[in-house]
Amino acid sequence: MTTRTNLLGMVLACATLAACASTFKATHDYDANHNFSNYQTFAWLSENPMKVGDGVNTHNPLLEPRIMSALDNALVAKGYQWVADRAAADFVISFTIGSREEIRVDSYPSMSAGYSRGHPGHWGWGGAYYGYGHTDVTVRQYTKGMLAVDIFDVKERRPVWHSVATKTINESDRQNIDATVKDAVDSIIAGFPPS
Repeated sequence: MTTRTNLLGMVLACATLAACASTFKATHDYDANHNFSNYQTFAWLSENPMKVGDGVNTHNPLLEPRIMSALDNALVAKGYQWVADRAAADFVISFTIGSREEIRVDSYPSMSAGYSRGHPGHWGWGGAYYGYGHTDVTVRQYTKGMLAVDIFDVKERRPVWHSVATKTINESDRQNIDATVKDAVDSIIAGFPPS
């Protein structure tokens, strides 16, 4: 019983650590008929290219310049050049931030059910699997953060690329906001230009 209890405890601990250490997951969408190979320059869609999603209750005005700086750095690192004149750029960028409170409910067999005979011929804590044991339930509330980036072709005046990065935001992410923004931007820009 001790070995099985320890094994289950280790599995649950690993799952918890994996959830805490998760990185941003990005999805990408784009116009497959559009030619991205001629892009060299970019600009912002407007003076304030950030939109705020419905789920954001408090808006941090310092977030917009952080995201702009991270996007600028990521695109320059890929060989693109920022230009001040939107009309002279090959593409322009806007982005949206959002968050959502979510609740996760997990249930699993309890190890506190004791050592009992759970099913004929099976001794040990197997009773939990045959309906004789107890079930532990954990409820966890968390914040899911989101950054979406949109790229518009200047000549065609239309959107051609879209990406969204999401992650469960923890206290460390809130404390290290520059690193969090960089991680989100890097996961998004990894998919641009589309291959």
